[in-house]
Amino acid sequence: MPGIPSVNQLMSKKAVQKARTQVKHAAVPGATTSPRAKHGAGRTGTTPGSFFRDHWKPLAVISLLAFALYIQTVSYEYVLDDTILISENKFTQKGIAGIPDIFRYESFKGHFGDQNEMVEGGRYRPLSIATFAVEKSLFGDNPGIAHFINVLLYMLTGIFLYRVLLMMFPAGRNFRWYFSIPFVAVMLFIAHPLHVEVVGNVKGRDEILALLAEAGVLYYSFRYLSSKKISSLLLSFACFFLGILSKEGVITFLAVVPLTAYFFTRSSARDKFMIMVPMLAASFIYLVMRYNAIGHLFSGAEITNIMNNPFYGMTFGEKTATIFYTLLLYLKLLVFPHPLTHDYYPYHIPKMEWSDWAPILSLVLHLTMAMVAIRGFRRKTIPSYSILFYLVTLSIVSNLFISIGTFMNERFLYHSSLGFCLAVAWLLVDRLNRNEMIRRIAIGVFAVATIAFSAKTLARLPDWRNIEALDRSALKVSPGSARANHFFGVLIWGRNYLTLPADAPPERRRAVLDSVKPYFDRALEILPTYNSANSMKAGVAAEYHKLNQDYEALIRAFEEVNYTGTYEKFILEYLHYINKRVANLDDARKLEVFYGKMIRYYDAAFKNTVLPGEYRSLLSELQERMKLMNPAG
Repeated sequence: MPGIPSVNQLMSKKAVQKARTQVKHAAVPGATTSPRAKHGAGRTGTTPGSFFRDHWKPLAVISLLAFALYIQTVSYEYVLDDTILISENKFTQKGIAGIPDIFRYESFKGHFGDQNEMVEGGRYRPLSIATFAVEKSLFGDNPGIAHFINVLLYMLTGIFLYRVLLMMFPAGRNFRWYFSIPFVAVMLFIAHPLHVEVVGNVKGRDEILALLAEAGVLYYSFRYLSSKKISSLLLSFACFFLGILSKEGVITFLAVVPLTAYFFTRSSARDKFMIMVPMLAASFIYLVMRYNAIGHLFSGAEITNIMNNPFYGMTFGEKTATIFYTLLLYLKLLVFPHPLTHDYYPYHIPKMEWSDWAPILSLVLHLTMAMVAIRGFRRKTIPSYSILFYLVTLSIVSNLFISIGTFMNERFLYHSSLGFCLAVAWLLVDRLNRNEMIRRIAIGVFAVATIAFSAKTLARLPDWRNIEALDRSALKVSPGSARANHFFGVLIWGRNYLTLPADAPPERRRAVLDSVKPYFDRALEILPTYNSANSMKAGVAAEYHKLNQDYEALIRAFEEVNYTGTYEKFILEYLHYINKRVANLDDARKLEVFYGKMIRYYDAAFKNTVLPGEYRSLLSELQERMKLMNPAG
């Protein structure tokens, strides 16, 4: 592409020859002659000891940044899926003894007890859950330890990414480690606020372990291309296998690794095939394990719960337009990560049409990116590689090929953001490195971006300290999400109503009910079929009824819940309760009419369920009660 130099053009032949003579240890003999030598950060080293000795300064800065940003999480609690995978998971709670079951079954079985396909394809990610089981045996339920381990793993991620990028961009004579492509890319990656969810949420360890493994695969693939030692292939196999046991998305490295070899080495087609063999073998073993655990690779069953498949009921046009809208938001958040939320559920992300401008803009931008990548592919340009890395690693969580259970999520950019950081590092270090004045401006931009990202990370991180802080922040940023409103209502219900003493005055109970009801009403206004919010609506209506004995209001609420198709066992239980206590014939007749309507409705809509029989039982029970109340009638 005009104006974008290729990797091979980034240095003159004279500079290349000079770099060759100056670099004592070539990272990948046979690598494409490149500047990467010009912009690297010194010798790559051939042993771990020499590498750490030669690069202790950048490694120290990277480690300190990761530690300083995230060490505060050691005082944080478990939130969100941490309960499913750790504190309320029967396999994890067994400690080390539970590890066989963790590897034997689908990842949600330890919490829910059965193996329902909650999200498309199910989930099989045993490795990170196994680490939680080990922690349970060693430290008990200790979220501080779990958070500390996440921080350490994130630090290691920075170190390993720097090591791998230094192999891709080896050092030259006039290197500046503090302004090299590897250092700039890793610093931006470590500081980026989009990673708060991954590090701040203990469950995010699956993402951290997966990226660590991906860095290991690249490292040992390069080592094989350099040494042709089978041991490097075996270690690559181990890394890939552990990575895919952490997160299925590692499968995208079946494309990333050969792409990286093509862009950054002069390896033969045979060598490129050889570095793929360990990954193919590991993928096959994983798929066999996954099949044995879940019973299928992909069942093809459509998930009808909109909270686990937000595209359910959409037309193809609506679905694809909405997906491209989320892809546009991803690009925006990479550059300007504000505002941030963990709740991208219906309908914080609105349903889009191709008549809207945002999906069209997104399509144009992504087609442009694809064109840049294609045009630069033959000349092996850094923008081409960065774009391909971004698109390939994002593809599996984009919703274009498989539904991932939500419209989007910030943690889904964890791997892909490395492509963005690499492109920015190339722009600053190479394109803005023409003279000393422009170089100083570029260094200033890098410093400001790192500080700004770090400040946003520090501002966002406290939202993850506990579930109340997280729910409050989600409601503030995602007021259009039914889930955010429902979760906040549940929070108030649990904190302010369920904790009331038994002798609390009715006025106090009513005040709390008045404060919580609007959140469930708002959730149902956004999504009338939201089962969980309908369940809470029924519960709140029952609590109001206990205070005011208003049967009309209770019946109206129960009727509205039932007509959404929500099967709420609590409603049946409460109706049996009030059947035995109704003291007014007028109220009993209201219930009688209600039961008749429900019998007709359920007979028509749910013939093959127990619901019509349940309401016939309620009606018979009520009529017996009415005979006792009015023997003459």
